[in-house]
Amino acid sequence: MKKEYLIEELEFCLKKWEEDGYCDFGGKRECEDCGSPYLTYKMITGKDAEEEIGLKEWKEKLKEIKKEMQ
Repeated sequence: MKKEYLIEELEFCLKKWEEDGYCDFGGKRECEDCGSPYLTYKMITGKDAEEEIGLKEWKEKLKEIKKEMQ
């Protein structure tokens, strides 16, 4: 799977988190309890997220990923 696609998925996920606090993927599970950002991050970077992190930290990680891709 291409990293660009995965980055788009992570962006979508974080946007839904910010706007709604849930998405339909996990049966409206609250974003704080969802594993999708962690899994997508691992697929993009090959690294685990250090610990449970919030929306603000995910946005920073996304910025770092995009910067590295340039």
